[in-house]
Amino acid sequence: MNLELAALESELAYRGPERRGGENAGLVRLMACVLDEVDYGLMLLSANALVVHANHAALREMGSNHPLELRSRRLRARDSLEQQALGDALDAARHRGVRCMLNLGTAPARVGLSIVPLPLPLSNNASGNAVLLTLQRAQLVEKLSVGAFARARGLSQREEEVLTALCEGLRPTQIAERMGVAVATVRSHVHNLKEKTHCSSMVELVKQVALLPPMVTALKTSPLMS
Repeated sequence: MNLELAALESELAYRGPERRGGENAGLVRLMACVLDEVDYGLMLLSANALVVHANHAALREMGSNHPLELRSRRLRARDSLEQQALGDALDAARHRGVRCMLNLGTAPARVGLSIVPLPLPLSNNASGNAVLLTLQRAQLVEKLSVGAFARARGLSQREEEVLTALCEGLRPTQIAERMGVAVATVRSHVHNLKEKTHCSSMVELVKQVALLPPMVTALKTSPLMS
């Protein structure tokens, strides 16, 4: 195990009478629990740039095609040129309190991320800022959110299917092809959706769902990566 990370974990886990790192330890554990309840990819980095926690959404999204990877508990860009930009942005956040946004990768795997310095270093043995990194969501609306919205509005199964497709950006003709029905049937479902949700347009309907709080759909995994 990386010696820096081992020292940080030891400090955060310490329960002795001096309570070294006590407040920070509780804060980190609480923050990890909070991050895991948000369906955006989120990572908490120490002032030494070690990934202390990556939430379930982040671990789910960072597959083999993602422009970012975790290597020895450190976040890296797969492309060497982008790694320089990422490293500079993380250094600026940790040491100068500068927040920024980056776009990495190429279409269709291009993603955006925000890098935000936090007011605590997490460890008493490090100076500088801890950093919160947020990954761009892979899709506008998660199916779990659509399902919860559908149940709350009394939508039928077919109406929920149409709403899901609309949230994916499909047009009525594409939805009809997916569902194997006539376009007129899809338009009828859309009309019913607008009636039941009191929306005047498909744009307003999708926006109403997109503004719902993100609901966790990822499976629970280990809080720290090997």
